[in-house]
Order: sequence, then C-alpha cells, then structure tokens
Amino acid sequence: MMRLISLVTLCLLSQFLQATLLDAYGKKFASGITPHHHDSRRRLDLKTNFSRGGGNARGGASTVAVATATRTLTARQLKTFNLLSGGVAGTVASCITNPLEVIRTQLQSSSASSGELAASGGRPMDICRRIFDSQGVKGFFKGLSPTLVGIIPARSIYFFTYEQTKRRLGKNLLPEGSVGNALIAGFSAGIASNTLTNPIWMVKTRVQLLADQAAGQRAYTGYADVISTILKEEGIGGFYKGITASYWGCAEGAIQFLIYEKVKKRVLVKQNERNEAIGLPPTTRHTKLSLFCTAALAKGVAAALTYPHEVARTRLREQAREGVFRYKGMWQTIGIVAREEGRGGLYAGMGVHMMKVVPNSAIMFLTYEVVNIWLGQFRVKEE
Repeated sequence: MMRLISLVTLCLLSQFLQATLLDAYGKKFASGITPHHHDSRRRLDLKTNFSRGGGNARGGASTVAVATATRTLTARQLKTFNLLSGGVAGTVASCITNPLEVIRTQLQSSSASSGELAASGGRPMDICRRIFDSQGVKGFFKGLSPTLVGIIPARSIYFFTYEQTKRRLGKNLLPEGSVGNALIAGFSAGIASNTLTNPIWMVKTRVQLLADQAAGQRAYTGYADVISTILKEEGIGGFYKGITASYWGCAEGAIQFLIYEKVKKRVLVKQNERNEAIGLPPTTRHTKLSLFCTAALAKGVAAALTYPHEVARTRLREQAREGVFRYKGMWQTIGIVAREEGRGGLYAGMGVHMMKVVPNSAIMFLTYEVVNIWLGQFRVKEE
C-alpha cells in the first residue's frame, strides 16, 4: 500500500508542477511573441504599440513608455484550445496512474469475490503480486493504448459540452453558478462523453481483467483479438456494455460540478472578505491551490456517493463465466452484488479508485482553469 501511496504522491507533485509551468509558459508566450508581417490571420496575432514622450534619456530626462497590447485569436483557434485543454492533463495523469486502474479493475471483478482472485481477500498488494507473477511489469500497463486513444476526446468532449451547456443555459434559463445550471451541464457533459467513447473503454476493461481460466475465460493475445472476439461473439452491442452504468455515473459528474462551482464561489467570497479586511481590492481570480483543493474535494465527495456504478460497469464488461453472461443490466448487477457480497462488494476497490481519480481530477480541473485564464487574455477576431 505504501508503494501505491508513493506512486500517487509522485503523480500529484509532477502534474502540479506541469500545471504551474503551463501557466508560466502561457504568460510568457502571451507577452513575448511578435508576429512577422507575413503571418496568416489564422495564426496568433500579438501586437505591441509603443508611444514615447519627453526628453532625452542621455541628458537625464525621463523617458515614458506606454505599452498597449492587443492579443487576438481566431474563433476556431479559441475553440481548439478550449477543446484540448480538458484532455491533455488527463492524458498525462492517466498514463502515470494506469497501474492503479489495473489493480482497481481486478478488485471490482467477480473473479475477486468468487474466482481465481478470491484468495487475495480484496487486498491490493496481493492483487499486485498476482499481476506481477502472471504478466510482469507490463501487466500494470494493460489498457494504456485505449486510454491514450480515448482520454483526449473523452475529456475534451466532456469539458467542451459542459462549457457550452453552462453558457447557453445561463443566457436563457438558469444563471451560471446556480444549482440547476451546474447539474444539467455536468450531466450533459457525461452523457456526450460516454456515448461517444464507450467502445474504447469496453476494450480497455477486457484487456485489463485477468482471465479466470477455471471459469472458461481466455487471455486475449492483443487488442485486435479483443475487438474481433467481441464483434464475433457479442455483436456491435457488445462494445456498449456498461453504458447504462456510465450514464448513471453521469450523476457523479453533475454532483462534482455542482460542488466545484459552489465551493469555488464560496472560496472567492471568503478571499475577498480577507482582502477587504487588510485593505486590498477585491479579486475575481482564484489561487492555484484553492482550485486544486476545490476540485479534489468535489471529486472525492461525488465519487464516494456514486461508486457502486463503477463496480457494476466492470462486471457488465467481463467475459462470460462458464459460457454465461450473468450480469445483464446495471440495477440487476447491483442487486446481485449487494445480495451475495454485501456492502463490501459494492465498494470493492474504492480506496485504490480514490487514490487514482482524486489527484487526476484536481490536476485536470486546475490545468483547464489555467488554460482558460490564459485564453481570457485574448480577443476573438474574425477569420
């Protein structure tokens, strides 16, 4: 367990440093680029005009320089940055914490309760040893390829849908920051992201799960084998197994965004109260630490409240046991697990899950906010 904690701590520190460097680079980039006169209007356009007045510096008189900068992006460039800002940080974080996901997936599986992994007793370190003994170090990085393929579109679609829904609702129906706005925007973001990327995560889960040969499951030889087998034995619908649990999990995203927006607003109010007490002007910007902690809190609470859907989704994506797919729907799966395994079964692997998703989410939200703050310095121009 200490090794797992060390891994998450390393992930946390390295990604926080990346977000800080991103912010610093963004400011340097925004202030330091001068366009060539042959640059296309589609490229970043930074213009700095200087007006000087009074005297001669050589003769001791002061030289006054007033700099005005107009920073512009095309609408297409702005949308591209917004779309990608939610995905890049998630990619790095997912790569680093992939071993935790592999361990969590085994703990959630039926094999951990009644199959070959039952002897582990739900202990993460025993699962680690089993993975290492059967597959070596590479076993901890199973499913990484689908993650690399899917994380940027999934996170980008998620944040893009959230922002667009939040703004449109804010203009016509529900003001931004309200409970209804945050819930609907968060739920819409989850629906869009899961619908488009579920086949990728289905393949990833099948690859990550250790085959229980005593139950008639077989080890796949590669991703092509997984895809062809699912298509042959389960049809196109096989790639959408677990999507009902994913939709239920959209409630997690909605709760997360609701808590995030509410706490973020409250933190800013408190910060301005402190500023007023010491004679400083009010601010509309959060510190990186407050954004990071707010995102971590929101994710932790939301994940704890909705965790059983994670177990249900993994069970729904398993191979057949003895030729039979026992789990057929989310509520049916939750009912079976609750009846046969109790609360422990519904929350199997939750500790490892929290170690993975809380720092990931905090870094992702922080990076997204940093990028959006940087983009806020630019004026949108027509192409």
